[in-house]
Amino acid sequence: MGIPNLRDLGGIANSSGEATTTGAVFRSAQLGSASAEELQSIGVSTVIDLRTDVERNSRPSAVPPGARIVVADVFVNQQRSTAAQFAQALQDPVFAAEFFTSGSAEREVQSAYRLFVTEEGSQKAFRTIVETVANADGPVLFHCTAGKDRTGWAATVLLAIAGVPQQTLLDHYLSVIPATDELFQPIYQAAAERGLPREWLHPVLRVQPSFFQTAIDAIVQEFGGFQEYLRHGLDIDADTANAVRGVLLAGQK
Repeated sequence: MGIPNLRDLGGIANSSGEATTTGAVFRSAQLGSASAEELQSIGVSTVIDLRTDVERNSRPSAVPPGARIVVADVFVNQQRSTAAQFAQALQDPVFAAEFFTSGSAEREVQSAYRLFVTEEGSQKAFRTIVETVANADGPVLFHCTAGKDRTGWAATVLLAIAGVPQQTLLDHYLSVIPATDELFQPIYQAAAERGLPREWLHPVLRVQPSFFQTAIDAIVQEFGGFQEYLRHGLDIDADTANAVRGVLLAGQK
């Protein structure tokens, strides 16, 4: 079995019609004990782990000899309750009906996306991702657990630096849905056995356009625009941004 939700950030057109470089930056879901061989086959020399310390300790990543792991914990300063509430919902149909149909689940995830942009610990994590890609001496892979939310926003930031337009960013962000549906099939099955409609779970198990828009709106509200978010939210200077473009755009390094 290969690395789940593995995707290459290459082959995506920016606003000038240039395609991002293939084989330079990858994204995925969490890496298992058998991931080292496949990482080696695609040349990955740096893995950026966006997970919490609990997630990392429960499922360490296996990387090839000589590869390094960079930790960029997006939730380092946050106590996320969504996972616990989701687990309760799978056991308690009454709670599930309230949690999933009242909008509580969607609001929880939207809150996380706003914090991706505004919270200091999250800003530091995304800065680490950008700086690591900028300074990489070989292919880079970044991942969280499912490879959809934290990883999805990291991909959005990197591709935006490369000049990819917003609609294309959204398309890329949503393109992981088939992979994450497959990843979460056991959860969907467990929910079905408890009488919970599949679509109730989508706010937690699928990326949504509204989540993407929540983060975009937070950028506008807090910083005025993406370039200001880079400079003042992530503290990314022009040289670092240019280095990322050099990695992601062939012929510009």
